Amino acid sequence: MKALLLCEKPSAARRIAKALDDDGRPAERKIGRVPYYESKRDDRQLIIVPALGHLYTVAPKLRDRNIYPVFDFKWVPRHEAERNAKEIEDWINAISRLSKEAQEFVLATDYDIEGATLGYTILKYACGGKEKEAKRMKFSTLTTSELRKSYSELLDNIEFPMIEAGICRHLLDAIYGINLSRAMTVAAKRWSGKYATLSTGRVQGPTLKFLADREREINCFVPLPFWRINAKVEIDGQLFDIEYEKKMIKNQREAASIIEACKGRKGEISKVEVREFQQKPPVPFDLGTLQREAYRLFRYTPRRTAGIAERLYLEALISYPRTSSQKLPKTINYQAIFESLGKESKYRRLTKILLEKESLIPNEGKGYD
Repeated sequence: MKALLLCEKPSAARRIAKALDDDGRPAERKIGRVPYYESKRDDRQLIIVPALGHLYTVAPKLRDRNIYPVFDFKWVPRHEAERNAKEIEDWINAISRLSKEAQEFVLATDYDIEGATLGYTILKYACGGKEKEAKRMKFSTLTTSELRKSYSELLDNIEFPMIEAGICRHLLDAIYGINLSRAMTVAAKRWSGKYATLSTGRVQGPTLKFLADREREINCFVPLPFWRINAKVEIDGQLFDIEYEKKMIKNQREAASIIEACKGRKGEISKVEVREFQQKPPVPFDLGTLQREAYRLFRYTPRRTAGIAERLYLEALISYPRTSSQKLPKTINYQAIFESLGKESKYRRLTKILLEKESLIPNEGKGYD
């Protein structure tokens, strides 16, 4: 029996093919420029082929750019709707050709709304309506052990509720984006007599509004000066930093008089408070908190952080990053991870403490998908 596995990207297909091949050495093939892999698992031949992200997109049935509003849309190959997507045709033709040789279909894209939607459209349009008979691999990391477990426990169906949500999102994006962009373009042409394509959308428009409002606030803000008083004191031969009890002093003369009054004076420690408390470890990152923390520490833009996280995921170094979940997959082998980290001298002491515990239970957050 021959099974066709659809993956989201070439790098993911390569890793899945290697994990599922009995010998760990899948054969790499090509149809034109499109790579795919042949793996043997037990008595089955697996054909693992990647997509290139979305191969299909939503487009209006009427192509006249001067007509709006439009509410009739259809799914079309991306190369028919986008100028810079000519290579998509090669991918669709290759997948369509491989699908004719397969008796079984397995969706192995990312387990999220976009992964489900792009897989559904490929199964429906490129594979000739195989969406209802396809099985589903569900995984959150690209580690060999999880991929093998996922394949051995295939879901009987692809996730249609998630797909409906994805289709709805694409249609809403198209309805808002195309109609509002056409309205703005036509209005600008009538006003100026010149044609220029103007773009807006369901997310783009409100985001630009927030940015414009914030920019106005910044430009209208009048900063008020204030002063803070910090000092260094010596206690038993050690220097300590201290600060004045009032965090902000709005009058420079008052600040100067306080400093003058303290010069050459001896202070007295009237009270020392020492307290111990237990602090829970931080919860796992979702994409938003990861992006905020990366910006705070490294000044990375959200886009750069998302790109780095995606590459780490494709190298099987982290779990799937594009998520709002703050919970770790149950399939993660914490002990193996800590044992590997313990090989680094700077982590050896900390990992030893963790590995001596009876059980390894993560502190998870409330967010979930």
